[in-house]
Amino acid sequence: MRYSFKLALACVSGLGRGMDPSVIVPPVLALVSCAVVFWLILKYSSEKITKQYRALAARFGLEFEQLPPKMRGFIRPDPTVYGTYRERKISFSAPGKGMKGTRQIETVLKVQLNDQRLKGQFSVKGLLGLGQRDHGGQARWQSGDEVFDTVVDARTDLGEQFAKVLTEERRYQLAEILKTSKATLYIAKGTMAYVKLGLIANEATRQGFEEVIEFLCDFAEAVEC
Repeated sequence: MRYSFKLALACVSGLGRGMDPSVIVPPVLALVSCAVVFWLILKYSSEKITKQYRALAARFGLEFEQLPPKMRGFIRPDPTVYGTYRERKISFSAPGKGMKGTRQIETVLKVQLNDQRLKGQFSVKGLLGLGQRDHGGQARWQSGDEVFDTVVDARTDLGEQFAKVLTEERRYQLAEILKTSKATLYIAKGTMAYVKLGLIANEATRQGFEEVIEFLCDFAEAVEC
């Protein structure tokens, strides 16, 4: 965009110096058309995301916030949703910066856990059964459930605690959630953070997050009881 703007200025300056309009006008019109199309795409994408966040806020009785557009709509901040559901603090956000070394944006769902000690990390296994690289030095935990252990790379030094609350039904639910979403679940310092690549821009993705909220709330209640 910066290069296009400079090129447009150069074209306008050329007109001032008496250059042939038939040479200058077409590229200027092309640049303007590209800018308009880009603006419309940004607006449409932002409205889709906003709609889904508003639906999440309404579904769980949460607060909705969104900063106004900047630079005449070329910068459109993503909304945030936060509040309390089932007596737990919950928040949705999309960090402004992409993942390390990429432009990919993640959506982060955080749910309060009233147990500061529990710590673990869960994600779906990659090709050839490879696990997570960034697991904070935590040991791989095997639940003893062959199906779960085949699908999920579980990292924790508190295997006994997880074994008590990850019943057969919850192991199945967690494995299905991670397998479908390719997300990662981080549990540490009283927070469960479900991190999924991409933004909540359609109904199917939003419904997936709604299911995760209920699962995490159920899981937290089982941990705390």
